[in-house]
Amino acid sequence: MNRGERARADILDAAERLIAERGIQVPLRDIAVAAGQRNNSAVNYHFRNRQDLIDAIVRRRLEPMERERAQMVDELEGDAPDDVRAWLRIMVLPFAGVGSPYYARFLQAASMHLHADVDESQGRVWPKVLERLALAIPTDDRHARSRRVSAIATTMFALLAERERLAEAGAEAGSPEEIVAMLAAALTAPMPADVASAGASSG
Repeated sequence: MNRGERARADILDAAERLIAERGIQVPLRDIAVAAGQRNNSAVNYHFRNRQDLIDAIVRRRLEPMERERAQMVDELEGDAPDDVRAWLRIMVLPFAGVGSPYYARFLQAASMHLHADVDESQGRVWPKVLERLALAIPTDDRHARSRRVSAIATTMFALLAERERLAEAGAEAGSPEEIVAMLAAALTAPMPADVASAGASSG
């Protein structure tokens, strides 16, 4: 890694951490200082703007996670294709090997600035996982399936972010498998009849 590549990597690390800790509007000059850059404009030198910086952070983490998910999908499809927990593992477990104690909190802070098409590989794996997870939910109501999967994805990121906070504070953070189990319980829980009928009438 040459000097320019090292500086870029340091900026990405610093930006991920500071956005996770302080929010999306953290000054770019603070990121440059945290990255050990003498020039306060170093971030603008390596990235055109704040959005480019956010996209670069996501792309760096997403690519290896999507490769892992693709491998897990290939292994699962011939084994237990309708196992809710198996599909949830494909969503959750790659975060355990992402190599950052800040990424889930970064995603939470930057949620309104994430581009769905930031990396083409996302279109090959992540939507497929969500689709197969929906099909594994024990209900015939496709609208309810869609709502549950959307809610579970949101909950997953919140739980992963909280796990990072607990770990940073030295508290018992729980395991990724515990998150999988909690999500599976929420996803497969029967809907009370009055709630289910209200949802059907409004949909």
